[in-house]
Parts: sequence; structure tokens; C-alpha cells
Amino acid sequence: MSDTTPLLPERAATAPRDSHPIYLRACHSPWRLISQNLLTFIRLVLAGYLTTVLGFALKYKLEQDDEHTKWRIPFQFSTVSFVLLWAYHNLTAVWTTMHLLFPRTPEDDPEECGAHRLKTKVIQFISPPARDTCRNRRYLFSMFYTTAHVFAFMNSIVYWGVLVPAGHGGFKIPKMPSHGHQGPGGSDFLDAYNPDKGLFDEDAIKPFVILNLWTVTSLIAIIEIFFLNSMRRQSPVAAHSAGIIFASGVYIAWAAFGKLLTGHSGLFFFDPDLMGQQWEAVIAASVAWLTLAPGIFSYVYGIIAMRETMTAAPHASH
Repeated sequence: MSDTTPLLPERAATAPRDSHPIYLRACHSPWRLISQNLLTFIRLVLAGYLTTVLGFALKYKLEQDDEHTKWRIPFQFSTVSFVLLWAYHNLTAVWTTMHLLFPRTPEDDPEECGAHRLKTKVIQFISPPARDTCRNRRYLFSMFYTTAHVFAFMNSIVYWGVLVPAGHGGFKIPKMPSHGHQGPGGSDFLDAYNPDKGLFDEDAIKPFVILNLWTVTSLIAIIEIFFLNSMRRQSPVAAHSAGIIFASGVYIAWAAFGKLLTGHSGLFFFDPDLMGQQWEAVIAASVAWLTLAPGIFSYVYGIIAMRETMTAAPHASH
């Protein structure tokens, strides 16, 4: 098989346990219409787009009026989930580009001069691992991939399903017409911020950030899972389920640390002060959070299974 063609899985009955390293599967689309050149271009565009969104989101969050310190930002779940997705896409963009340029990662040659050996080491460092010998390393990368995408979906669900209805999401349905007023000398100027304004009645940066942080990221996650990689369903399932529950629990601890450090919890339902000191509600929210994570994982697992079925190579004729 060429290094620039899709890694098409065989039927389950004849497929080997794993014929390609997971890192290589991250650099190949399973769809024949998506060539390696096109995949590299798409990955670079997505990585660049997410980096642009990161800059705008940071500007928006830093300029938000809040009684808490700016150090609250690293503890917000939207920040954690976005940074994970951004890191994954930048990593795979670099890997896919290097795999296109160097399908066979060069090996160290002691006969080469120092400059060539340094170049080889740099290429090896930023290329996808050529061997898949360490089970723990393979599991950790799979968990990174899984957590980044499960958290992206959780971020959207929690925002639109919990934060916005509870009035904590910064999104409001428009209540007044969006227009300018005549200022002194007949010049147009926009209204100052008004809490009664809807999302699209304010500066463009706010709707751009809100829609990208809490909606577009999930769309990108679906595109990634279904079209841009040929990674197989997570195995073992129990270890990945436990891993995603653990990752969700780590975020609860991270939010609690943020509350202790800044007085601001990353999500309001983890904050006893905002929940009226009702610890039962905080505990219930934590249990629901830990339950949501494996539920979303099963959704991701199902998307991968559907993609594998649709792209599986047909049985060879006998």
C-alpha cells in the first residue's frame, strides 16, 4: 500500500489485530476522495483556523468585565476543552505534513556529518512515530484523541443545554433592534454594551467567539472523527471508559482548585456559593458530569464504528 493512500480497514473477519500504528492512522483519511495532499491542506487550514479562534477567544475573555481575576480563564471548561482540541489539531497537522514530505522517516546514520544527523533527529522528532511498540504510549495517545473530542462535545452540550438556559452563557435572544444612533455632528455610533442586547446586537467578536467555542468545535470534531483519520474504535473499551471518567474527574478537581485560587469556579454548578450552599446540588451535578462523559464517549465510539463500516474494504473474490 502506498504511503499516500487511505488506510482502508479490512472486514472484521479477516482484519489483523492492528496492521498500522495509531499515529500513522491519524495521518491518513479512510476515504479515497481525500488524498494525502488534500488531507494535509485541510489539516493545516483547521489548525490555522483554531489558532485564530484561540487568539480571538483569549482577547474576548481577557476583556470581559468580571469581578474575578483574569487567572480564572485557565480553569474554565471551555478553555480546557478548546486547548485540547487545538493541541490535537496542531499535532496532527505537523505529523500529516511531515508524513507527506517524508513517507519513510529517515534513520540515524553514524557515517553522516553532524549537520545531517541533527536534521535527521529534528525530522524524527516532529514526524509521527514510525513504530508502535509501546502499549502505554499508544493508549495515552488514544486517550488524548478521545478526551479532546469527548470534551468538545461536552462543552457544546453543557453550554447550550445548561449554561444558556441558566443565564450563565453570555447568550441572549435579541430584545432590541440592532442599529446605530445619530451622535453629535450626525455621526453614527453603536450603543454601549447593554445586558438586554442579544448575541448579534453586540460587537462581532462576541458572537464569533461564542459560536466557535461552543458550536463550531463540535462540528470540527465530527469532521475529524468521520473524515480526517482512520483510527479504529478505542480498545480496550473498559480502559478508555475509565480513562474518560478519570479525565472528567480531574477537571472537577481542577475547577475546585480554580475556585480556591481565584474565587471563581470553571462551571457554576460546581460552585457551592452560586448553588446557594446546597452541597447536594453540587454533588448531583458532579455525578451527572461523570455520567455524561462515558455517554459522549459511546457516541464517539459509534461514529467511528459507522465510519469503519462505510469505508471497509470489500471481501476479496475467491
